[in-house]
Amino acid sequence: MQVELGWGPHPLTVWVPPGSTVLTAPPPPPAVDAARAVKAALEAPVGLPPLDALLATHRHVCVLIPDATRKGIADAVLPVLLPRLAAAGVRWTVGVATGKHPPDPGPPGTWVHDARSPDLVPVGFTARGTDVRYPSAVLDADLRVLVGEVRPHYFAGYAGGAKLLFPGVAGEAGIWHNHALKAAAGARLGVVLGNPCRADMEAAAAMAGPSFAICGVRRADGRLVAVEAGDPVGAHRAAVDRARAVFEVPVCARSPVVLVSDAAPVTTSLYQACKLLPPAGRVLTDGGTIILAAACDAGLGPVQVINEAIYRLGVVHALPPRHRVILVSLQPEAAVAATFAEWAPDVPTALERAGGGPVLVLPRAGDLVPIPRT
Repeated sequence: MQVELGWGPHPLTVWVPPGSTVLTAPPPPPAVDAARAVKAALEAPVGLPPLDALLATHRHVCVLIPDATRKGIADAVLPVLLPRLAAAGVRWTVGVATGKHPPDPGPPGTWVHDARSPDLVPVGFTARGTDVRYPSAVLDADLRVLVGEVRPHYFAGYAGGAKLLFPGVAGEAGIWHNHALKAAAGARLGVVLGNPCRADMEAAAAMAGPSFAICGVRRADGRLVAVEAGDPVGAHRAAVDRARAVFEVPVCARSPVVLVSDAAPVTTSLYQACKLLPPAGRVLTDGGTIILAAACDAGLGPVQVINEAIYRLGVVHALPPRHRVILVSLQPEAAVAATFAEWAPDVPTALERAGGGPVLVLPRAGDLVPIPRT
């Protein structure tokens, strides 16, 4: 059977054994007109007055948008949002929330966050001991507008909402402290309620001051299907309810071999592609093998961070006690040997090393929250 994998900048077509199963997202909800959906959400937010009413009393606004690893949602929101800010006569800046990703050039007219900057302003500690620091551009504003996408996240449950503030524009030390909670029970893919890591993020975000979140939900083809806005927690939860219909899919049986992939940007490095392992872990039998097909055309990333802070701290808990990971990428065997994964030159070789036989394929694993029935 021929299958097209996301792989990287361009898809990769491979053959898998007869009897294999391809797991894809459920039939998507109808797409909406982006401008109309954003406008409606701004005018009927969750838990807060309409944005225009807030702008009458908040005269300095800091807008936060995702970095290049979360492309697309700002393009749908900013053309509606920025004219409203201009019409209200408020001052505003637009910041790119990079988290602890290396800063890269943002769109024209934006400023880009640097989690390592010595100029971040301390605002206190959360109840879980997370050191919270933000740029002065964030704290000096009367209102923060958080533009994010709600999609599956391997330890925050679903992305978006308060994450644009924390870890989006937070200090590196605090981010690492928060991310240590990814090993705690409840910090899992698709889990929002009772998730200690997300709860800590939301507590840290609240320390920045009043915020208004805009949470978009997009289906796999990039088209918008829903927008919720308002209170960062309330709007996020409302958007998660909409997102479950897009990303959660039932699975009848687990498999001893799971082949996972996705398109760029998540497969441009192993640092990012590790996020595809938890969806595979949900449907892998104990003692099974995950084949991770990720181009890694931008390199693997910081190997020690990948091995310790991502795989051992945050991913291994989402996998069966006994498991094996084989990486198929553009990176040489010597480089992959330093990681937690085994190297294979191509998917057919990896399938052979996994024992042959039918496999479960997740071509776009980043768009899936598998729900096993057994």
